[in-house]
Amino acid sequence: MNQEKVKRILLGQIREYLDGEITKEEYDAMAEPFYSQYCHLIIETSFYKIFSEEIPDCCIINVDEPGNEIEKERDFRKILTETYIRLKEVL
Repeated sequence: MNQEKVKRILLGQIREYLDGEITKEEYDAMAEPFYSQYCHLIIETSFYKIFSEEIPDCCIINVDEPGNEIEKERDFRKILTETYIRLKEVL
């Protein structure tokens, strides 16, 4: 696994959610272990900075924490959409 492949897989996982192929819960279950295993390969990059600042907290708040599911889904989608755009710019 190399740096570019890790970035492309993480971006692809977000795209799967945004395309409606997986739920936010499935995204969290897929992205977290992959990110944990391979983040060391991208740690010194702009991609890592953007991803690590947005995605972990977004998943904790909008997947793991209790609350209004409609609002959580809306907020999750908004954050992932904005983060996806930013990540594509630095890929």
